[in-house]
Amino acid sequence: MSIAVPAPRYFAEFQHAVQVTSRTEGTRRENWVTITVPQQSLDPIARFTAPYVPGSRRIGHDDLLRANGWRAISPWEYIAGPNVYRARVEPFRPLVIAGQSAVRAVEERASVETLTALQGALSPMHPQQGSADRRGQFDRALARAEAAVVHAKNCREWNMLSDVESAVSAFLHEPDGATVDHPAMRAVVLLTSECGNRVSKRRENGDEQRAWIASAERRAWDRAFLDGLKALRELGSAIHGTGGGRTLDEAMTVFLTAVRRAIPYQALYETRRALVEAARAYGLFVIGMRQPVSEGVWADWSRIIGDATYMFEVLPPSVDGHPHGAVRVQRIADADGFAVPLRDFPLGSDEERSRAVTEALFRI
Repeated sequence: MSIAVPAPRYFAEFQHAVQVTSRTEGTRRENWVTITVPQQSLDPIARFTAPYVPGSRRIGHDDLLRANGWRAISPWEYIAGPNVYRARVEPFRPLVIAGQSAVRAVEERASVETLTALQGALSPMHPQQGSADRRGQFDRALARAEAAVVHAKNCREWNMLSDVESAVSAFLHEPDGATVDHPAMRAVVLLTSECGNRVSKRRENGDEQRAWIASAERRAWDRAFLDGLKALRELGSAIHGTGGGRTLDEAMTVFLTAVRRAIPYQALYETRRALVEAARAYGLFVIGMRQPVSEGVWADWSRIIGDATYMFEVLPPSVDGHPHGAVRVQRIADADGFAVPLRDFPLGSDEERSRAVTEALFRI
């Protein structure tokens, strides 16, 4: 039986207006934040500095931490001398990683449970009580993400989806004597109709970005609607004895998977965007997750890496000398969307990269 290792307890000391002297720059004053793990060593594991600005005696500690990927999780307390304060702190990168892991879980199988876990991963990212941390764009993005996750978690389609699963399972176990009045038929019709309603009703009156992600979400519901029509056709064939249970089961799996992907579509988009803003707000190198692109754009998906946006295009076999296809990566060079080609990643005959491409397209 393994013994759990307690998580390290990080502390930061903020020193105001420290006098520093060097041969090259002479004497100057700086604000310091020093990170230590007292239960392991009194030696600092990191130190962040910034020029001292007169009149900023109680300003600078949260900004210094945030700019270097940390935040305070307890109030700053005076501990010694005229200008030394202390607080418990934590690195912010693990919170971003936890959020990305929760997003992947929803991508793999969306459910109320995985959305609840995603909501739980976003919650610790809120500013700590009493913190002076100023995060601007990130807090707005986080609020949108949480609202979208709550909305997705509370969608009535989850109950309808559960009704379809149980009713179709009952039909597959006892198909004899079933008619078009079977509960499975009613359940599938209701869920398919709801997907169609989502396609026609989903509109967004906000800015251009909100509008196109709403359009992308409508396309997700449209895919679910079309898959629902196919599932209805297979169910009707099975009821009339002209179709098989295996074909019906496959059609239902495709349909229900499409519904599970459509329900949290906007929530996942907003969360991925919030995680990018989280990294930016805390001075971390941005490694964004795959995002859908707007309708009509030549690329298949995009990612923000560092301070640039990269577009990924899937090339079919035999195009540009790639017998098995390739993924072309281009970097967006300016605000006009001009893309600078970087390189192609050829796909191999062993299908290893092809499976990776299929997985990427599935996730977005």
